[in-house]
Amino acid sequence: MESCRWELFRYSLPLKEPLRMLGQVLNERRGLILRLIEISRESSTADNFGEGEIAPLPGLHPEYLSQAESQIREYLSANLKPTPRSEALFGSVRFGLDMALRTLLQSQQQSAGRNYMSAENGINKKQIPVNGLTSASGKKLELECQQLQDAGFKTIKIKVGRQTVQEDIERVKSARKILADDISLRLDANRAWEWEEALEFAHAVKDCRIEYCEEPLSEFQKLEELHQQTEIPLALDETLWHNPNSQTLPKKGIRTLILKPGIIGAWENIKFWTAYAEQNELDVVLSSSFESGLSLHWLAYTSAKLISKQPAAGLDTGKCFAHDLIDPPFTLTNGNYVFPETWPTANQNYLHKIAEGNTRIATENDVRS
Repeated sequence: MESCRWELFRYSLPLKEPLRMLGQVLNERRGLILRLIEISRESSTADNFGEGEIAPLPGLHPEYLSQAESQIREYLSANLKPTPRSEALFGSVRFGLDMALRTLLQSQQQSAGRNYMSAENGINKKQIPVNGLTSASGKKLELECQQLQDAGFKTIKIKVGRQTVQEDIERVKSARKILADDISLRLDANRAWEWEEALEFAHAVKDCRIEYCEEPLSEFQKLEELHQQTEIPLALDETLWHNPNSQTLPKKGIRTLILKPGIIGAWENIKFWTAYAEQNELDVVLSSSFESGLSLHWLAYTSAKLISKQPAAGLDTGKCFAHDLIDPPFTLTNGNYVFPETWPTANQNYLHKIAEGNTRIATENDVRS
C-alpha cells in the first residue's frame, strides 16, 4: 500500500456535429478525469501520476454522469484502497478507477526507464489497426467510404438501423460497390430491428461480403435462428453487458465479441471475455463509448496487451470532437493507431478541478497484469 493524492476534474469537449445515438442528441461530450498522484517519500512532491476517464454516455450507460461523480467522490473520500473490482461500482467508474491505477504503474515504470510499448512489458506491436466509422447516407456515405479507403483503412464500419430497412440495404450495397475487395465491411444495428426487419435486411445483404453485423435483433435469443436462415455472420455487443452470463450466450453464427471497457468495467472483465473468445475461437474487438483520446489510447494499449490476434479496433470516434482532451490528440495514420513514445496525459487547459484528497492505493503486486 502506498499513499497518494487524488484529484477529480470535469471536462466538456464540443462535438463537430450533433451526435445522435440511441434516442439521444448530444452537442458536447462531458466526463470526469481522475488523477492519482504518487507522493515522493523523499521530497513530498508529486512524482508520477496516472489518469482515468469516467464518462457515461447518455442512452448507453445506465448511470448518469452526476451519479458517477457522486460515487467516485464518496469512494475516494472514504480513504479505502482503490480497487475497480467492486461490483457495487458503476461500469464507467470501475473503468476509470482501473485505468487511473494502471496508468500510475505505467508512469512509475517509465520513470524507471522501462518503455511501456516493449516486449518486456508483454507487447510486440508498435501500432494497431482501427476500423473507419461512418453513419452517413446517400452521396455523403459514398464520399466518406471513398475518403476512408483513401486514408488507408482496411476495415470500415457502417451504422445501420436508424433509417428504413430498405434504405439501409441500399446504403450497404452502395458502400460495397465503392470499397475494394480487400476492405472488410462491418455493420452495427444496435439492436434496432424486430425479427421480420432483421430477416429482410440479412437476406438482402448476405452477398455483400459482410465481416459481421453487430446485434441486428432486439431479442438476442433469436440470433442463432437468424444466422441459420440467412447465414449472415454476427457479433455480440449489447448482449455482453445486458446478459453477461457466458453460459446463456448464443453460439451459432457468432464470429466476434465487441467489448466496450467503458461499460463492462475493469481490466479483469476484458481478460475474462478475451479468454472466453479464445476458448470459442472468436475474434475480439475493443470499442470506445465516445470517450476522449485519453481513453482511446488506453483502449489501444489494452488491445495490444491482451489480444493476440489483432482485428481492427473500434477507435475512430475521436474525429467527432472539435478538439481532443490530450495534446497531441489521438490521431490515426494509414488506418492505424501508432503508439507515441511517451504515455499521453490530459491537457490541463481542458480540465476543471472539482475535488481532491488523500488515499491509499494498490501497489504493483496488488494490481494484476
